[in-house]
Amino acid sequence: MKKLFLIICIAILWSCNKKEKNVVKESTTVIEPKNPLNQLKYDNKIDFYCKMDITKYGVSDTTHYKGKLYGFCSTMCKNEFLMKPEEYLAKQ
Repeated sequence: MKKLFLIICIAILWSCNKKEKNVVKESTTVIEPKNPLNQLKYDNKIDFYCKMDITKYGVSDTTHYKGKLYGFCSTMCKNEFLMKPEEYLAKQ
């Protein structure tokens, strides 16, 4: 009886120590590849208003200002930028 108990304990411990083979690695980016706005080249890497990294999280709205293309995470951030663009560009 002791041998059976020992074998069961060893089997349980051994099965708990197995490493998962099919573990999905967490991605460092969350850009939606199907969004065509994420394929464009922008003159900024950080959203001017909310400071979000658009190279990592993607773009949902854009604007042209003085011949340059700027990307933003949302329409709200774009509208805030357009209210005082020179002020935001001076901080860049």
